[in-house]
Amino acid sequence: MTTTGTLVRLLGYARPWLGLIGLALLLSAAYSGSRYLRVYLIKPLLDEVVVPGVVISETTQQRWLPELGAPDPSVGTAAKGIAPPGLTRGTAPIEEIRGRFASIVMAACGLIVVLPCLLFARSTLEEWVLGRIHISIKQDVCAHLLALPLRYHRDQRRGDIVSRTLEDVDSAQGALRLVFGTVLVSALSICMGIAFLFALSPPLAMASLLLAPILFGVISLFGRRIRKTARRRQEKIADVTQRLVEILSGIKVIKAFRAEENENAAFRRETDHLFRRSMRVVRNRVAARSIVEMFNSAVGIGVIVAGTWIVARGWWDLTPGDFAAFAAILGTAYKPVKDLARGFVRLMDAQPSAVRFFEMLDEPAESPDPADAVEIRGAPSTISIRNVSFAYDDVSVLSNVSLDVSAGEVLAIVGPSGAGKTTLVDLLLRFDDPKSGRIDIDGIDLRGIRRDSWLEQIAVVGQDPFLFDGTLRENLAYARPDASEGQVLAAARAARVDEFADQLPQGYDTPVGAMGVRLSGGQRQRVTIARALLKDPAILVFDEATSALDSKSERVVQDAIEGLFGDRRTVFVIAHRLSTVRRADRIVVLEHGRITQIGSHEELVAKEGLYRELAALQGDADPHITTF
Repeated sequence: MTTTGTLVRLLGYARPWLGLIGLALLLSAAYSGSRYLRVYLIKPLLDEVVVPGVVISETTQQRWLPELGAPDPSVGTAAKGIAPPGLTRGTAPIEEIRGRFASIVMAACGLIVVLPCLLFARSTLEEWVLGRIHISIKQDVCAHLLALPLRYHRDQRRGDIVSRTLEDVDSAQGALRLVFGTVLVSALSICMGIAFLFALSPPLAMASLLLAPILFGVISLFGRRIRKTARRRQEKIADVTQRLVEILSGIKVIKAFRAEENENAAFRRETDHLFRRSMRVVRNRVAARSIVEMFNSAVGIGVIVAGTWIVARGWWDLTPGDFAAFAAILGTAYKPVKDLARGFVRLMDAQPSAVRFFEMLDEPAESPDPADAVEIRGAPSTISIRNVSFAYDDVSVLSNVSLDVSAGEVLAIVGPSGAGKTTLVDLLLRFDDPKSGRIDIDGIDLRGIRRDSWLEQIAVVGQDPFLFDGTLRENLAYARPDASEGQVLAAARAARVDEFADQLPQGYDTPVGAMGVRLSGGQRQRVTIARALLKDPAILVFDEATSALDSKSERVVQDAIEGLFGDRRTVFVIAHRLSTVRRADRIVVLEHGRITQIGSHEELVAKEGLYRELAALQGDADPHITTF
C-alpha cells in the first residue's frame, strides 16, 4: 500500500467530522492572523505615531508624549499640549497622534484576550475531533476482530494481534493528528506569514524573564491536575485493554453464544468512558497552554509599547524601519516552517504502522450467510456428515469422514491428539467449512442454514473454562441475560454449582475475578456447564471438558455431565479419558483423520483396536468394571 493510499484511507475516518475540521481550520487561520496582527501593529506605531512624534520634537521642541511626573521647564508652553502653527513635513496634530496611539494600545490589549481564547477553542475542538476519530478506529477494530473467523485467531500470534490493535492503531491515529494538528495548521500559518511579509508587517515581540516565576507557577498548578487526571485515564486504558484481552481469550465462547453484538456494545461503553477521562486531561493541558500564551502575548505587547516609548524619547539609539519588521515576521514564520518539516518526517515514520493496521482490517470476515439461507426452528432430527475432509495449510486433518447422529443420542469421539476430534466439532459449529463433503441438518446443507439460527441450538463446554471478570451470577446468565432467577438457579443445581456457590462470601453475587481466577478449575468448569444448560440448547458439546482437572474435580464434573445423559438433548463428548464416554450410546474412534471404529464401550473393548489399547492403558479394559 502506497503512502498516498494509506493517507487517503486514514482521512476516510475524518469524513463524518469534516464540518468541525473546517471550523477548526478557520479558528487556526484566525489564531495565526491574530498572531501576525499583533506583530503588524509595529507598522502603524512607526509610521503614524513614532515618526510624526519625532518630527514634532525635532521641529518644535514639543513632545507628543508628555513627560511622566513634573514637566521639563526647558520645553516651555509647548509641553502643555498646545500645537504651534505651521508644522512642517505634513505632520498630524498632536491630539490625532495621541488618539492613534491609544487606539493601537487598545487593539493590542484586545489581542491579549482574543489570542488565548482562539487557541483554547481551536485546540479543544481539534483534540475533540481527533479523539472521536481515535475512538472510531478502536471501535472498528473491535468489531472487525469479533467478525473475523476463528481460523484467523487460531493462526495469528496473540501478541501480534494486540500490537496491531493498540500500538499500530495509536500510530495510525497519530498520523491523522500530524495531518490536522501540525501539517495543515503549519502550512496555513506559513501562507499567512508570507502575506504579511509582502505587506511589511513585522513583529517586535520579546519574552521577559520577569514573568518566569508566574509561568512556572501556572505550569506547576496545571501539571498536578494533568498528572491526576492522566493517571485515571491510564487506569481506564488498562480496563479497556483488559476487556479486549477477554474478548480475544474468549472468542470461541463468544461466537458459540453469538454474543458478538453484546461484547461490541460493552467495549463501546468502556472506550466512551476512556474518551471522557482523556478529555479531562486535554482540557487541563489546553488551559495551561492558553494561559501561557496569554502571558507571552502580554509580554510581546508590553515590549512593543515600551519600545515605542523608548524610540519617542530617543533612548538607546533605536531606529525603526522596514528591515526590523521584515526580520521579525521571518522569525515568527520560522516555527511553523520547522513544525511542517518535523511533521512530515513523523508522518512518514507513522506510515508503516498504519499499513499494518489496515492489513488487519483487510482480513476477510466470516463468510456471510447466502441470500437464500434458511432458518432452523427447533431441534434437528438428524445430523449427517457425508465424506467430509478438511486441511490446515494443506495439512490433512480429516479425510472422508461420514457419520449419522440421531436426535437425543450421546455420541463420544475419542482418539489420540491431532486425530481431528475438535476439528470435526468446529465444522459442526461452522467455525470452519469442509474443504470437501458436506454436513446435512435434516437434509439441508449446513452452509445453507443461517449461522445465528443454527448456533442458537448449540452450547459448548470447552477444555479451558473461560469466565468473564464479573459476578458468578453474571457468568451463569451470559448465554441468556434475560433469564429469570429460577432458571439461573435450576441450571446451577443441574451443574452442581450450588454445592459451592452458597459457601462463597457473597453467594451468587461474588466476583469471580479476571478469567475466573477466584474459583478452582473444577468450579469454573461447572459454571460453564451451567451456562450452557441455561441456554437450553438442543445440542450440547463437551470438548475435553475434564482433561485439565484433577481426579476429585474430574469426578464431580463427570457426575454433572452424566446427569445430562438420557435427556432429550443430543450430546457430543470429546475426550481422551474413557471414564466419561463409557455411558455414551456410541463411541467414534478417530485415527489420523479417519473413523476406524464405532460402537459402544462394551463392543469396542471386546475387539482389537485403538480403543481397547486406550482402555487397557487407563485400567478400564474390563467392561464390567466401572472406574473413574
